Amino acid sequence: MRTIDTEKLSKEMNDALIHRACVMRSGQYLARYLIHRNRSVDAIRLIGRCSVHDISKIQNTEEFMSLASIVDDIDTMQNISHVLSKEQTEAIRLHWSRNSHHPEYYDNSNDMSDLDLLEMACDCHARSKQFKTDLLDYINIQQELRFHFDSEHLSKLKIYCKALVELTKDDDYADVLAGDKMLGFDLKDSTMKKLEQFDEEGYDNCLKTERLYLKKQDTPDFASIGYTINLRDDNAEIGYISLKFNGFIEYKIYRNYQGQGYAVEALAKFMEIVSLAELFVVVKKDVIEAREVATELGFQPIQVSENTITYRLKRKGNNN
Repeated sequence: MRTIDTEKLSKEMNDALIHRACVMRSGQYLARYLIHRNRSVDAIRLIGRCSVHDISKIQNTEEFMSLASIVDDIDTMQNISHVLSKEQTEAIRLHWSRNSHHPEYYDNSNDMSDLDLLEMACDCHARSKQFKTDLLDYINIQQELRFHFDSEHLSKLKIYCKALVELTKDDDYADVLAGDKMLGFDLKDSTMKKLEQFDEEGYDNCLKTERLYLKKQDTPDFASIGYTINLRDDNAEIGYISLKFNGFIEYKIYRNYQGQGYAVEALAKFMEIVSLAELFVVVKKDVIEAREVATELGFQPIQVSENTITYRLKRKGNNN
């Protein structure tokens, strides 16, 4: 079972939100610069990039957890001469692999596009505002330590950074960084305890029934497990099953394969390896087959809304 430090998670969430707000502000300044240089299309594209900057941190639980593990190192890491430790590099690697505004996204940093460099400039500039460091000194030092750009890429990055420094010399981002305007997050609640108890490593890669096999999938979120449902005869994919850390199961049998008992067969096999004490499934009221599947598997209705019914299965002899 994993150990979760909710204080670190809360700190990481706050840092991510503040940083995204700062990047958006820097993006607006740099977009104005681009417009004045007859690059309005690039300005629009940059604003689009900044509006979703670092969104993977929040959308991907594994990435978020990994970054949270080193969140206490942030102050140290803001030293413009800081060399990332092995632990810090490993924690950040997943984030780098999903965001092309980092040189580490590419095998060769000189494969970065001009749009990547524009977003990178906003990213570095936002951090310099947050931690009151010298942006251009940071670029020069990290060029030797991490970036390794050729002269053309380095020159472009510096031009964008110099423009940002000049354009924001009278703006300290105080309204973005002000503590009294921050939305503080304290992520300590009962769902975190459930996440601690959710051991995704205990699920086999392949489960087989008489007619089916279930193949485990990589998910963008380690708070869930996902399988495709396939026919053993011809390997056709006929649906999927996923389980969230809180016990909610979602499944679907594709239209051409419905009405043949595949849902019960797949779910029954899947539930054999699930260790959670309670399982839930939500079905639409008007889908009679889904209601019948839940009942056949032993689920009982616990909540009825206008359009759906929530079923629960309490499993005897399981204390997890």
